[in-house]
Amino acid sequence: MPPPAIELPFLVQLVSPFLVAVGFPEARIGSRADITDPAPMDLGLFGVPEVYVSGLQDAPLSVLKALGQLVATYLSWRDLQRDRDRLRDVYDRTFQFQGTVLPDGTLVDANETLLAFAGTRRANVLGRPVWDAPWWDGTAENIASVHAALRQAGSGTFFRQNLLMIGENSARARVDFSLTPILDEHGTIEMIALEGRDITEHLRTLTDVEVARAALETILENVQDGIVACDASGRLTVFNRTAREWHGEGPRDAQPTAWSQEYQLYDADGISLLPDERIPLFRALQGETVKNQEMVIRSDQSSARTVLASGGPLYSASGQPLGAVVAMHDVSERKLTEQRLRHDALHDRLTGLPNRAVLYSLLENCIERFGRDSSQAYALLFLDLDNFKNVNDAYGHVVGDRLLLEVSSRLNGAVRQTDTVARLGGDEFAVLLDNPCDAAKVMRIVARINEQMSTPFNLSGRDVYVTTSIGAVLADSKYSNVEEPLRDADIAMYQAKRAGKNGGQLFDRSMHESVLHRLNVERDLRAALVNGELVLHYQPVLRLADGCCMGFEALVRWQHPVRGLIGPLDFIGAAEESGLIAPLGLWVLREGSRQLRLWREHRELAHLSLAVNISGQQLRRNSPDQRLADFDFPPGLELEVTESALLDTPEAAETLDALARLGVPLSLDDFGTGFASLAAVQHSPITTLKLDRSFIAPLPSGVRQRAIVASIMTLATHLKLRVIAEGLETREQVEAVTEMGCLYGQGYLYSRPVPAAGALAYALAHAPGADEAADLSVRR
Repeated sequence: MPPPAIELPFLVQLVSPFLVAVGFPEARIGSRADITDPAPMDLGLFGVPEVYVSGLQDAPLSVLKALGQLVATYLSWRDLQRDRDRLRDVYDRTFQFQGTVLPDGTLVDANETLLAFAGTRRANVLGRPVWDAPWWDGTAENIASVHAALRQAGSGTFFRQNLLMIGENSARARVDFSLTPILDEHGTIEMIALEGRDITEHLRTLTDVEVARAALETILENVQDGIVACDASGRLTVFNRTAREWHGEGPRDAQPTAWSQEYQLYDADGISLLPDERIPLFRALQGETVKNQEMVIRSDQSSARTVLASGGPLYSASGQPLGAVVAMHDVSERKLTEQRLRHDALHDRLTGLPNRAVLYSLLENCIERFGRDSSQAYALLFLDLDNFKNVNDAYGHVVGDRLLLEVSSRLNGAVRQTDTVARLGGDEFAVLLDNPCDAAKVMRIVARINEQMSTPFNLSGRDVYVTTSIGAVLADSKYSNVEEPLRDADIAMYQAKRAGKNGGQLFDRSMHESVLHRLNVERDLRAALVNGELVLHYQPVLRLADGCCMGFEALVRWQHPVRGLIGPLDFIGAAEESGLIAPLGLWVLREGSRQLRLWREHRELAHLSLAVNISGQQLRRNSPDQRLADFDFPPGLELEVTESALLDTPEAAETLDALARLGVPLSLDDFGTGFASLAAVQHSPITTLKLDRSFIAPLPSGVRQRAIVASIMTLATHLKLRVIAEGLETREQVEAVTEMGCLYGQGYLYSRPVPAAGALAYALAHAPGADEAADLSVRR
């Protein structure tokens, strides 16, 4: 710090009397400009620069020494004055309140900080009792505290307490107030030092910090995530309520290397203990940022939890490591949901069996394995419950679902643990048989499954019988994808159904060829319906007594552009399976009606009838363009139905009743070959029975057949039904049925089915007399 400026007037007043006293009244002191003496004495020699004295050239040494001592005294005073001013300035400028009080309580000094706080001046407070100062809160309690503080300090004891003080504009402040007794050299209290520090903001900050700390603790204790933290040494410092619940306890004095064992921390698989370097808090303590690390926490007090841990290291503002913190979010429910979704995506929801996706994956692996090593064989079973629809219709879908569950259980019990039972949907199941599985083993398993299914299922107190049709296919190097063995197993399953159900069929190549043939037939048949390739042939129905032609049965043929004329046995089955039987039957009905109208225009053929076969599907059709009840039936047109069509559905029975009300004659074809011939006759509006050729062929020698035919004729007579014998090929057969009362027949003995022109010629050649024809026409 530079020396203070010289106070020249004061120095002149100090030195001038001295110069007079020592006999140099003419001597002068001042700045160089004030001195006219060309060679004045420079007081810089004594530490006072730029001050000069004239007229001392002849002064003795003692005077000069005395002058030097006087100047030194001045310099000491100047330094003391400087120190006093600096201390006062510090005293006044300090941020603390400071003052001086006599032992009797009189205030003798106060710094500017205190005065500025109170908004007053020294003159207003000095010399007065300190308790009367304007900065005290005037409450009795507060003033009493001030008096007590003075008494304590007056007794020689340091006092400190938070007191309330009032500042300018009535601003209230909480002050950290202290009184310190100051003793003289005799140990007597000379004065008391008053000090105070405004701690209002500090207390507010402490309160805010306390509130924040309490809020943080509350949040930590109530947050759904687990929070753990440690200091730089690895000592656990935070272990919130959720973390305690998950671990079953609070933090323990365990080193980081023991955390995994102490707190049962496992890898995502829930089996392997986490190694030290993978413990999230340990990683964070090493300075690593952890994000969504999956791990499993086990506890003896709670179930295992899967959590995602995220966290990182903690540093001070200066960058010093303070520790680490990790938050753990419970994803157990989400993992369970994901597991359920994965399970549902790969398993049938009703039965819990693997679904089509799993089967495809396993089968694909088997195909690849067999391609690498032909000794690793496999086999595939395709199963379909026989008549499952009847169970659903009779008992409802709840019972149907229970049946599927029971079937699943029995299938699992019938195969090996290494085999896989899958549900493909509806009442279809598949079984993938693992190696070893040759044809013999496969068919033994098929037999075992059928045996398991033979026992009735007890559902809601009732016994339900369900069988299954099974198609089996063995491993084949020709299979390159899963669709191929599944296709062939499905083909074999349908062969089992055609063979009578409740059994199994092992696939062979001829089955595939048969299916391909059927698909080709179906495709060509669709084109045939569009291109007009279908034709009708007609087989005459005769009156056996005189051979008169009474009508015809319309039989469809297919004039294939490549294969030539094809009989119905080669395409009717494909039509029924593909749903083409309905449009095909409608075409036959329309074409037959058209032809019948043309024939009956001949006077001698006005009696002719035409029988057209209709399928069960046609009886069930309700669309306006295919509903039989809305068809314009010409006179003489009859409809032939089979027993299975009669008993098919309620819709079929309703259609037959509607046709009967319209007056359309109904014939029961192939009578005697069904399961419920008598029931069909009893409950349906039948007018004609057609004896199946299987009863006619053994005649006349077949005793049993004669008895059956005789019984049918008796039944028909009582029910007033017309009977037509089918398949007549010999005169003896004609004589036999005629003897038993049958009046009409058809067969190769008389004519094979012929085109329309041939049929017309035959009818004209075997027509009854004109009068009889007219009479028959009226009766029909």
